[in-house]
Amino acid sequence: MSLILAATDRSELAQTLGTELVHFGHQTQLVRTGRRLLDDLDTDSFDIAVIDLLLPDIDGYEIARQIRLRSSMPIMMLVDTHEDIDEAPHGAVSDFVLNPIDSHALDLRVTAILRETAHPAAGKHQRHGDLLLDRRAMTATMGGKLLVLSRTEWRVLLELSTEPGRVYSRDHLIRNVWGSDHEKTRVVDATILSLRSKLESNPAKPKYIKTIRGFGYRFGPVE
Repeated sequence: MSLILAATDRSELAQTLGTELVHFGHQTQLVRTGRRLLDDLDTDSFDIAVIDLLLPDIDGYEIARQIRLRSSMPIMMLVDTHEDIDEAPHGAVSDFVLNPIDSHALDLRVTAILRETAHPAAGKHQRHGDLLLDRRAMTATMGGKLLVLSRTEWRVLLELSTEPGRVYSRDHLIRNVWGSDHEKTRVVDATILSLRSKLESNPAKPKYIKTIRGFGYRFGPVE
């Protein structure tokens, strides 16, 4: 069972964080303000902090900065827009979730972060051919050259490369990258095209991200 320290003053998020996650084997200590979260941080050995960006007293990103001064615990930020993600301080937040999100999707994200944290040596660096991913530092290099990726491109790349060889549907990517209420599946195709332009030596014949017609996209595997 994981122990989550969560902060939100919104009733619908409180229901998801404080009640529904219990059914997936998580235990949540829920507070309504950023100041209370920081006060409670040292009261127990929490596995992860889940923070609503829009708290009534302290900005969620400021809370993340303060946690980083005291702890390396994973931090998940609940945000309302892609613009919110773009404003995040570099390296302070482990993952972002776009509202609204259901408890099942949130459980999958929390579990994935905790699994990676439990096995840092295996989860931190991934090499796929000439591509090296550092999942903690959120950097990607190709042949030693740093790739400039948007946050959305990086999140799509992380999702696809979690299990090389697995086919991910557009619906899965929409749900896990953009949020469950996003309806524009073409945004996935546009992001994949942009990623290919940065990853592939020949985007017309991709080696890293392949289209599986009728199903979705597959990352590698690349030796």
